[in-house]
Amino acid sequence: MSNLAQLDAYSHEQALAHLRLMYAKPEHPYYFLAPAYRESSSGVVSLHYLCHMLNLSGREAYMCGSDVVNPDLKTPVITSAIKQRHKAAGKVPIAVYPEVFPGNPLNCSVVARFLLNFEGFLTGNGMDAAPSDLFFYYAARLAEHRGDPDGDLLCLPAIDIELFAPPPAGTERAGSYLYQNRHPLEQVDYSLLPADIRLLSMTNPLTLPQLAEALRKAEVMYSYEWSMTCVMAVLCGCPVIFIPGHGVDQPLLDNSFFGSVGFAMLDHPEPLAHARASLGEALPRYVERTASFWQQLDVFIDRTQEAADREAVGNRLGVLDWLRQRTPTAQQLLQINERLASPTAPSFTVLVRDNGDQSALALTLDSLDQQLYQRIHVCVVGGTDPARANVQWVEGDPGRPAGVINGLLDGTQTDWLMLVEAGETFVAAGLLVAAVNLLEAPDSCLAVFADEAVRIGGVVNLSLRPDLNLDLLLASAASLSRHWMYRREALVRLSGFDPSCGGAFELAYQLRLIGEQGMASIGHVSEPLLIANELRQSECSDERAVMEAHLQARGYAQARAIALQEDPSRYRIDYGHEQQASVSIAIYLEGQLANFQRCLESLLIQTSAVDFEVLLIEPGNDDPALLEWLGLVEQMGAGRFQLLRFMPGQSRAAMCNAAAQEARGDYLLWLDAHSAVLEPGWMQALLNQAQRPEVGAVGGKLQDSQGRIRQAGLVLGLGGVVGRAFEGASAHAAGHMGRLGLEQSYSALGGECLMLRRSLFLEAGGFDTDPLLAPWTHVDLCLKLQQAGYVNVWTPFARLLVDPLPDIQASSEQEDAFFARWMPRLACDPAYNANFSLRAAGGFVPQNNDLSWFPLQGSVPKVLVCVTDQQAGAYSRLVQPFSTLVEAGQIEGAAVSSLLSPVEIERLAPTAVVLQRPLDDAGLLTLSRLRAFSKAFTVYDLDGYLPEVDLKGACSADELLERLRFGLLQVDRVLVPTAALAELLQGQHDDIRVLEPVLPAEWGRVQSNRRVGAKPRLGWLGGKDTQLLADVLPAFAGEVDWVVLGDCPAALQPFLKEQHPNVPQQQLATAMAALNLDLALVPMAHTVGNACSGDLRVLQHAAYGHPVICSRVPGFVGGEVLPLTRVDNQTQDWVRAIRLHLEDRDASAALGDALQSTVRAQWLLEGERLEAWRRAWLAD
Repeated sequence: MSNLAQLDAYSHEQALAHLRLMYAKPEHPYYFLAPAYRESSSGVVSLHYLCHMLNLSGREAYMCGSDVVNPDLKTPVITSAIKQRHKAAGKVPIAVYPEVFPGNPLNCSVVARFLLNFEGFLTGNGMDAAPSDLFFYYAARLAEHRGDPDGDLLCLPAIDIELFAPPPAGTERAGSYLYQNRHPLEQVDYSLLPADIRLLSMTNPLTLPQLAEALRKAEVMYSYEWSMTCVMAVLCGCPVIFIPGHGVDQPLLDNSFFGSVGFAMLDHPEPLAHARASLGEALPRYVERTASFWQQLDVFIDRTQEAADREAVGNRLGVLDWLRQRTPTAQQLLQINERLASPTAPSFTVLVRDNGDQSALALTLDSLDQQLYQRIHVCVVGGTDPARANVQWVEGDPGRPAGVINGLLDGTQTDWLMLVEAGETFVAAGLLVAAVNLLEAPDSCLAVFADEAVRIGGVVNLSLRPDLNLDLLLASAASLSRHWMYRREALVRLSGFDPSCGGAFELAYQLRLIGEQGMASIGHVSEPLLIANELRQSECSDERAVMEAHLQARGYAQARAIALQEDPSRYRIDYGHEQQASVSIAIYLEGQLANFQRCLESLLIQTSAVDFEVLLIEPGNDDPALLEWLGLVEQMGAGRFQLLRFMPGQSRAAMCNAAAQEARGDYLLWLDAHSAVLEPGWMQALLNQAQRPEVGAVGGKLQDSQGRIRQAGLVLGLGGVVGRAFEGASAHAAGHMGRLGLEQSYSALGGECLMLRRSLFLEAGGFDTDPLLAPWTHVDLCLKLQQAGYVNVWTPFARLLVDPLPDIQASSEQEDAFFARWMPRLACDPAYNANFSLRAAGGFVPQNNDLSWFPLQGSVPKVLVCVTDQQAGAYSRLVQPFSTLVEAGQIEGAAVSSLLSPVEIERLAPTAVVLQRPLDDAGLLTLSRLRAFSKAFTVYDLDGYLPEVDLKGACSADELLERLRFGLLQVDRVLVPTAALAELLQGQHDDIRVLEPVLPAEWGRVQSNRRVGAKPRLGWLGGKDTQLLADVLPAFAGEVDWVVLGDCPAALQPFLKEQHPNVPQQQLATAMAALNLDLALVPMAHTVGNACSGDLRVLQHAAYGHPVICSRVPGFVGGEVLPLTRVDNQTQDWVRAIRLHLEDRDASAALGDALQSTVRAQWLLEGERLEAWRRAWLAD
């Protein structure tokens, strides 16, 4: 029984580990990609046993490569339900690959590679490993060979020492074996071997018990190759002699996992005696070499779980996944590299500031090694020499490296230079995308900044920057001034960085460029370049000095940069205006009296030290209480209040314009009547910006009574036309990049609190009085100011409470009027990054990569495909051609299942837009707006005869055809699947083209088996006109096995041998492989709809080599040219045709083979067929 003395024998660490394991939460799971279990491969056995041991040690591990496992091991096969459970629990799967699997086929974010042999030895291919992959080696020589002598070992004991053990003493041994696996049998030199040699070949492997029995009786085993079978032999007391000259020599044996125990080379003077002499050391040697496995397994678990934990934390917001998806495909990379083969392609010097953390420096240098663009020179400043090939090291102070950098400029011949901190890691395609952008950059572009991600507390979040925003740069200099790329020639010409600026030397150079060369000298690459280190949150006197010097140079002699209390690394600029300004506050009285009273009271209480008047714009109210109150206000506020009464029926814009004429102040402040000022100093905050001569309008921070942001600037295009920035966020939130607390410029500001110079308002013509622009008069004004060269500034330091009236839905005519005036601006808001969605309420949510990641950047046409439904026609005519053309690198673009807004489409800037039969109101409106506002070539894809197409919504046939006629008038081209449908549309459009659907290219590789059952297998794809076979199936009762994939009428189900469930179109090829038909039937009724449909069933069966009997009707793709058996839709004709095929099954099979050959040669989506789709979607 257990007692304290026995328990004391355990090590403290082991006991502690066991206690923790008992109560530990489930860790991240392991997904093993391994071949099917087979005893003849020690490598395969090792993988399965590692999975087994992880499960026995309390971890969760699964096999993914095959469902063939050893039932005696705990190696469960992964299922989709288990994967979903892991995803829901926030677990990060750890992929475990042997060296024979290249890349990351399981698409896991954490990868452990278990090298059981030399890389490429078995397959001839490399592993294509990522820099973040973890490596574990079965033997030390594998680690040394890969240049990783200190790499982690995992010497898994894959041999059962009870089974592979010497026979009882005195057992007679006889006979010799030749072990043969990869060495070609025809190259065996039998003259070197005993005459009675027997072959132990892995071509016909023995079971492990049989192998052990043979080795316990054998006198000797010969081999041309090293294998774990050789170790098994020695453990059984059978010496092994290796034949030299074929990859095995004495040094290899001495350095192998097992050493030379029980082994000898054939060229040894006494090989057999030499090998026998050390047989007694075999078991001790094996125990010694595998004893460390348990500690190695702990290291394996610790390192992989640590990596998964880091990934789980870092990817908590999904940013790492979003970044990883932004990697070009192999085809795209090939095309990009061809483009960058130009002698003018940019080159980069990346200066890494090393603060002494060697692991941080290694992260940065590793990420640079793995860049998809390699015209890079890497220089490390400070720390110690990393002693890496192609990395220059320069001694210096990494905190103040300006002087060192200036000294490098003349000796560096690259085009662009940038600085990063050690620990920051480049996104794989970051510099590649930057290079493509800079390839077209004009000489006047002297500096460029990109987007980035930031790791804060381990969590990675995006920092998607707006275009150059000087106000935001000054407010958040520490964040926005880092990681710029500088044109080296300009740096040399301008004498480099200014060392006197200390740690703010980059900011000083940036502000100098802006001041001397203008804002146009700065570019923006809207693509994440790297994952940056967390920012300091402390004040930097160098930054403040540089900013104040810049402001003084701009004419603000008394300007100060004031560090924010909540984050001293960020600033508020006080421009130090000396001139006092007067303000006319204009309030349009719409709504409830109580709100008006609250507005005025808060205004009077919270406003001081400013000369202001209040203009009350009364639009003809008839509320007695309101009129009485207005009379009192007018009497009390002589000189302070003006009451401007208007007759009902005038537009709000016209009344506001008239009020501006009456205003006496230097500045106008348009204030919502439902607002309330929250704190003193708000007016000074607005005037601080409005008094700048370069500023147009100024807006404040509005929140509702629930403490949520109502408006913090406006985003063009957001929500369809214009949306409120950060709407719905907490009023105390920092917002993306801290923007909710920072002064910055926006293209447009809300009308609830809008200040600008009165003279400028009048100069701009005031608010536009066109009723079609009524919902956006303030936006229209801001855009006119921006167009005139003014900056519209938003400040968070003027806070107001607002309970506005409900928004009035703009009409489509009003939206169209606004689009007509401002569409180019709406589609490209410089204050809003192009990688943000225009759909999310409040904005600042990353866009789906399908709509924002286009790495070819205009070198191929961009196509937008709009799919209405998920029917078969959508897949064969839209989804599959699109994805195939993208994979081939012939186009790029997006396939979407919902219509995009006009602004989204203009922002995407497609070459062509292809729409699947748009018929509803939204679809027809999209068509008309495409014609009005887009330059894209538009294509209407009509996949069938509308009265017989299964459509959502209740429309009569006449209404459908009327909608179709309207839609066709809006587009440039119409595509149909059949000549019959083209004929029906004759005269309704000038460019109607027949484009037959074909099969995806992978259908050219599908296979089927014939004669797999005792009876012939006949079947069809269900769901269409199956009733035509109602009397056919009973005629063959007992003669054949009927098989159907999909729906089948209840009356026919008793005749079925098998019914396979319906599957989505993209899974049909896999599903059909299970049918194994000897003969396929394709019934179809003779209707107008069928004749127009372009039915693919004949091609699908033909791809599998199924002989086909089909209805003699129009509408089948290939039906007129393929070798088919066509019959009238009469029972006797179907029965007669089936009998003919069954009577001569060889001839029937030959027809199937002919069909398959024809389809593979002519009816796949490749070559000319694929080119036909590309031509059809693009303008001639």
